[in-house]
Amino acid sequence: ECPARAGGSAWAELDGPGGLDVLVLTFAGLSLLWVALFYALVWTEHWWAANVPPSSKAHENDRYWAARNLIGILHACLVSALTVPAVAVLAGDPDWIRYASSQNLGTCRAGADLAGALPLVSHAACVAVAFAGLAFTSFTAVDVVISSAHGLATPDFIIHHLAFVGAGLIIRGHCMLPYNSAILLAMEVSTPFLNYMLFYRHRGDAYNASVSIAGVVFVVFFVVFRLALNSYGAGLMLLRGRAIMPARVPAWQARFLLGAVALGSAVQFFWLPSIAKNFVEGLVGLVRGRDDKEGGSGASSWSTTCSAAGSDHSSGASAISSEEHEPSGARGA
Repeated sequence: ECPARAGGSAWAELDGPGGLDVLVLTFAGLSLLWVALFYALVWTEHWWAANVPPSSKAHENDRYWAARNLIGILHACLVSALTVPAVAVLAGDPDWIRYASSQNLGTCRAGADLAGALPLVSHAACVAVAFAGLAFTSFTAVDVVISSAHGLATPDFIIHHLAFVGAGLIIRGHCMLPYNSAILLAMEVSTPFLNYMLFYRHRGDAYNASVSIAGVVFVVFFVVFRLALNSYGAGLMLLRGRAIMPARVPAWQARFLLGAVALGSAVQFFWLPSIAKNFVEGLVGLVRGRDDKEGGSGASSWSTTCSAAGSDHSSGASAISSEEHEPSGARGA
């Protein structure tokens, strides 16, 4: 039983008010770090992509497009490395830990009054999820600006990202829902494989096998994390509603968050039929060791469907990566 539980609610306050300055400075620092990293990748693209053959699609040879793809992989690796283990840890904890909140906005740490009740590994998981949430939200906000500035964004991309920024600010701004947050952020584990596939899919037959393998792994992770685990987390959150949120959360923020989680879960299933079809075709192409472009097997079979599915990834390649779209910033670059 949680010693800090109040009023029979499912959540517990882990610490008293404070840390707003740390929250703001950390968010600003991470945002500047993402901007600096993006332009460092742009300016050094001639070095790290020196041995990469050119793509048959002109816009995929644009250094801004390439840097955006790589930084998406780095971001996803960071976030998933922090949150996938946290999901495993928090899954076995009681509700007062899984749905805890903290008024210490800087780190979402627990107060001294819970030092003996909160397991160290659970405390570390909550703090890791809090940092991952800041990294994710700051990256997504920066991504809107960078992608818009370099002609890589479409209107639906911007709306999608702003919705994620809003949800991220609400959750992280109240230091709440560590378990649900970990589940949402853990979906990023599929993004590196998607981005690898999108980067190499048009760069020659030498990459057909690795692109197909990346596509298969992407689909497996998509099913495990985005369909199964995310649906489970969304179901828990929607069934409990405000009961797992602190009373200080405004009603409109709670409604927005619940609606965003429900819609985000539903979108995953929208892509399921076409992804399943192309998963089978991709496996066939991988086994045959060829890329049947007419029949849609092999590496090419992943292109349209997985790049479309990537439009749901907050840090993955969006619909701007589809074969027919050439970012305006790529022209003449």
